[in-house]
Parts: sequence; C-alpha cells; structure tokens
Amino acid sequence: MSKPNRKRLHLETLRAQRLEAKGAKEIEVELGDETFVFPLSAWWPMTVVKKIRALKEGDADVTQVLSLISSKKQVDRLLELGLTLGDFTDIMEALNEDAGVGPGESTSSSN
Repeated sequence: MSKPNRKRLHLETLRAQRLEAKGAKEIEVELGDETFVFPLSAWWPMTVVKKIRALKEGDADVTQVLSLISSKKQVDRLLELGLTLGDFTDIMEALNEDAGVGPGESTSSSN
C-alpha cells in the first residue's frame, strides 16, 4: 500500500504508454533478403547500457555496440553480407534518434 504524500510509478503501465507513444520496441534492418532486428534504445536493459558506457573509444570494434544490444551472431551475419560504415552509421543514427540524441552526441555519454 502506498504511503500518503508519496508518488508511485507503475512501470508496466509506463512501459505500455511508452510503447503506444513510440509505436514500436524494435527497428528492423534489411540487407539483401534478410531482416535483422535491433531493440530501440528506450528498451535496452540497464545492464547493457552500463556495458556500452564502459566501452572506450578505440579499444573496441564499433560493431560491439550492436552485438551488445542484439547478438554477436546477428552482427557477424551483417558483416558477412557486407555491412559498410555508412550502413552502421545509419543504424546508429536511427537508434540515437529514438533516444532523442542529436548529431555529435552519444547514447553512451554519462551525465
């Protein structure tokens, strides 16, 4: 039971509202005849966000972010099909746009 003068957040309700407002939890990426699915940033588990923030520029393969939010198998398949830097940039821009991050900013910046 909630205490007086205390606000209560019902996360399941808020998640449902967020899904209704955004219209999706995932983004589909097509390459050739194959479709790859990546969760939009609002749905990334905080454990994954922590791992992404721990990545240091230059120390990791840029596709490691995609592997963290989806699967290494999926990213390896994208690479086999010839994923380009431009393709990677387009995917990351779509994910950042969902997060409300503008050009030059990063979802991994800690505030």
